[in-house]
Amino acid sequence: MVKRRGFILVECMISLLIFSSILLVLVISSQGLQQVKRHQKNDVQQMLVNQFVKRLEIDAVHYRVMAISDDALTIFNTKTNTHYELGIRRGCLCLYRYNGKFMSYLRDVKYTGFKKIAPHWYQITLKFTNDAVFKEEVYINEYTT
Repeated sequence: MVKRRGFILVECMISLLIFSSILLVLVISSQGLQQVKRHQKNDVQQMLVNQFVKRLEIDAVHYRVMAISDDALTIFNTKTNTHYELGIRRGCLCLYRYNGKFMSYLRDVKYTGFKKIAPHWYQITLKFTNDAVFKEEVYINEYTT
């Protein structure tokens, strides 16, 4: 009997089938992980946007909206007698004063849109650098005694 060294064709086909099956499982699982990661990031951004809206509405007790444009909201704080502008500076949604000081709310914001929808109600559209878009309504009403 002659001893053969190496693989025969059937063995090569079986090893290729096993290797391609493992590779297919790895590709499918990595795509699933990417989707989970993307959904997680959107959920985190949604939570941050909700926190921003709550924080803005709590502070808005002393705010009076002076002007509104597509990309900024000009606000007057009646408690501190200070003018602010809510808009984007260097990819960050900030409430900033004209002397250069600011309070940061959200990072990685690419676009903001402001629109008055009713007295004291404003719609804020936020588009992030990962193309996630959120539309929120904010109630801004100066408290008068």
